[in-house]
Amino acid sequence: MSNPLPPKVRIVLLGTTLSAIGNGLVLPYLFIYLHNVRGISAALAGLIVGYGALASLITSPLVGHQIDHWGPKPVMMVSTLILAVGYGSLSLVHSVTAALACMTVTALGNSGTWPAMSAILAELTPDHLREKTFATNFALLNLGLGIGGLIASAFVKLGNPHTFEVLYWGDGISFIVYFFVAMTLRESGHRTKGQRADNKALEGGWKDVLADRTFVKFWIVGFLAILFGYSQLEVGFAAFSTLVAKVTPAHLAWAYAVNMFLIATCQLWIVKKIQKIERAKAMAIAGFFWIAAWLALSLAGVLPKAGLFFVILCQFVFSFGEMFWSPTIPSIVNQLAPDHLRGRYNAASSNAWQIAAILGPSFAGTMIGAGLHWAWIGLLVTGLTIVSISALRLKLPAKPVSPMQE
Repeated sequence: MSNPLPPKVRIVLLGTTLSAIGNGLVLPYLFIYLHNVRGISAALAGLIVGYGALASLITSPLVGHQIDHWGPKPVMMVSTLILAVGYGSLSLVHSVTAALACMTVTALGNSGTWPAMSAILAELTPDHLREKTFATNFALLNLGLGIGGLIASAFVKLGNPHTFEVLYWGDGISFIVYFFVAMTLRESGHRTKGQRADNKALEGGWKDVLADRTFVKFWIVGFLAILFGYSQLEVGFAAFSTLVAKVTPAHLAWAYAVNMFLIATCQLWIVKKIQKIERAKAMAIAGFFWIAAWLALSLAGVLPKAGLFFVILCQFVFSFGEMFWSPTIPSIVNQLAPDHLRGRYNAASSNAWQIAAILGPSFAGTMIGAGLHWAWIGLLVTGLTIVSISALRLKLPAKPVSPMQE
């Protein structure tokens, strides 16, 4: 019998979907908007995009503390309002200074929204349903991004700056809607005065997180997986596909669409298949899928006449790795996290993404730009091989069992 997700979890997932549609409106266009529409140089536009990840990294530790002190709901609500202001204000950008200011605001919002959302989903979900919850969240996130992308592609015009402005307004509004959706959670996800006092008595701060050797080892493996996997999609994958495999940018959209469609439609089916697989094995399997994806991409460079096929195949295979990864990682984070440190653990998990988002595109662009595209492929395959082997050596807690199975 299928276990339905709790009603309050569905409310959070609704907010995720609506905000993802807003993000999908603008996700592929930030660099294009800054460079082609607002006239900021390509070099500066690239630095501005990377700066967002750096700013999120700096503010993330403070956010983890606030989640543990006040609870995830207040942090999530404040963060969604900050994102509404940040993304909406990007429509007004005409200079580097204004762009940096807007990216600072959005970075602050993003550094709070994601760990707070993971923490509140974990609090609202029984242990044995967390993988299903995070899998559903990931599927709906991709569905929302896909819907937003389709809307944007039908609306945006490079020669008409106003169409880009409307997209950023729409993204800002989506986070205002998320704010009002979160309000309906009422008493969930916040700390009473007594709970804050109890947490303060227990609280050891970030030193307790760093003292958790199991979590630290898991964090390192996770960071390396993201560095050689996810963080290569925006720059490395696109650069190799267009510069080496000679696939047109317009055709790249087909590959991304295949990825999003598969995740949106198959994620819940995949999570049922991995319920009996140990989490360390699920992490390793994700790594092996990503190795296969990069090898498929390498064939696009060897066989340029079939380049588009192998580029699409890369995203097809990569999506299966994502579907093993996405429900597994946040479930491990929140099982390892004591209740009074849940915010910090989720913030640390977000840090892995943020650091990889800074480093990954940097070395990918440098290597491919210098003609070292085969060395880049070799580095990714080697790195992910180490990740998969290391994942199998992790000693992680057993999956929680449903009360009906006990």
